Amino acid sequence: MRKLKIAVGGYLVSFPLGGQVWMFLHYLKGLERLGHEVIFVEDTAEWALPFDPVKGYASADSAYGRGVIGQAFERLGLGDRWAYSTIFEGKHYGMSREAVDAFCESADLFLNVSGVIPLRESFMKAKVRAIIDTDPIFTQSKIAGDDWTRDYFKRHDVFFTWGRNIPTGSTGVELSGIDYIPTNVPIVLDLWPNVEGPGTGFTTIGNWDAQGRDIVHEGKKLSWRKCEKYERIIDLPGRLPGVTLDLTMSGMKEDAKRFAEHGWVVKNALELSRDIWNYHDYILGSTAEFTVAKEQNIQLKSGWFSDRSASYLASGRPVIVEDTGFGTYLPVGEGLVTFDGVDNAASAIEHVLSDYPRHRKAARAIAEEYFDSDKVLGDILTACGF
Repeated sequence: MRKLKIAVGGYLVSFPLGGQVWMFLHYLKGLERLGHEVIFVEDTAEWALPFDPVKGYASADSAYGRGVIGQAFERLGLGDRWAYSTIFEGKHYGMSREAVDAFCESADLFLNVSGVIPLRESFMKAKVRAIIDTDPIFTQSKIAGDDWTRDYFKRHDVFFTWGRNIPTGSTGVELSGIDYIPTNVPIVLDLWPNVEGPGTGFTTIGNWDAQGRDIVHEGKKLSWRKCEKYERIIDLPGRLPGVTLDLTMSGMKEDAKRFAEHGWVVKNALELSRDIWNYHDYILGSTAEFTVAKEQNIQLKSGWFSDRSASYLASGRPVIVEDTGFGTYLPVGEGLVTFDGVDNAASAIEHVLSDYPRHRKAARAIAEEYFDSDKVLGDILTACGF
């Protein structure tokens, strides 16, 4: 494949936390590793002030996020190939506006990850415009019910989704005339070495609650909220004496004390994730990931699988997670184990510990076969016609 000019658009400076930053770094570094010329572009929308995880709130000041992206790009050899334009500060940072517009207008591909940023005229002059749905079920529901969102998506030429079962129609969600192409999350495997040793415990990182993202499907409310799922397994630590279960979440508030009293090792995800390398090393140092999934994806079996969980697998750390239908394309049982309810959760953890080396080996093998950025991004480019 010839060397392509690719602009990756997304929401990174405005939300500079470990999981979000690493998601974009995998696309950017992965495409660069394939030999392409890549830049990152972000424009703010009026509805979202940039978040500062040190201050703990959003404001017009984007200094923290710009610092994170600048340091990360430099460390990973991406240099200064980023640009951030903010209506809140009335400024443009990184690459000059003229350089960004010139690059985008001659680009082979504009790759819009998550579909959050405004679509500038220069972005849309790329030869091919592709968008990646990273939040399946919620995305399709919003597109079906909102004309503006539907028009936004349809301004692209190629449509990808992390919900690998979405295009089959098996989930029952309205596709609004969009021909989705299933894709896996890309992981640059070299950045997640297969670490030896037992790790410090079963961990995960995420948001405890999320307002305004529940949906109604065929008259039934389907939640996006993890707090409701953990409530059902609050007694799990008591069933597993000697096993460390971390609950590293942001926004737990009064729930933190209650879960700690039930034996969970409660940690603040905001404090951990504001340094993307602490986030990275926390995953590397874990025994395995133990986590729940969103009810929307469980009930409708979208096939969604998170980039965070894929990073655990790449590090040779098994993943235990509720089933979202990913068994249609991923091997389940060794290295990747599903559960339903507190009894099955305890059994799944015991199963992994019963032959931990075997599960570690299987975890890395799954990452190499299904999430290697060279394969995933190569398939994306092929689907875009390159």
